[in-house]
Amino acid sequence: EFVEKAKTADGFVFATPVYFAHPSGRIYDFLDRVFYSAGGYDAFKFKPGAAVAVARRGGTTAALDGINKYFGIAQMPVAGSTYWNMVHGLYGEEAFQDEEGMQTMRNLARNMIWMMRCFKLGRESGILYPETETDACTNFIKRSDTLR
Repeated sequence: EFVEKAKTADGFVFATPVYFAHPSGRIYDFLDRVFYSAGGYDAFKFKPGAAVAVARRGGTTAALDGINKYFGIAQMPVAGSTYWNMVHGLYGEEAFQDEEGMQTMRNLARNMIWMMRCFKLGRESGILYPETETDACTNFIKRSDTLR
């Protein structure tokens, strides 16, 4: 169901709380399912993505790194901000007290909107997406037709 909606989306923001210095198991389970089931990542390809992490203290950059890996393998440009896309707080409302974190989120939102507008204008102007080569598929050592 999500993959069908993703096909018509202009961009994505995936957020996670941080548990034990990494993304939640729930977001990993979700991303594994939707990116794998997207078959060739066409629902996500060339659409901007942003990862957001919320934590009491540490582990946010590791969480962002984990989510950003999905964007990279799906050929998604990654939207950034004026700092890492994170806010801090133990409980939900506390995150709103993180002034720099909230500023980072506002800048991230503006950057995502700008990127999506640029991509839309590009499509409307006839700018084509780059061609993706897919012929070579190896299992580190030798070609593997079973990976397709």
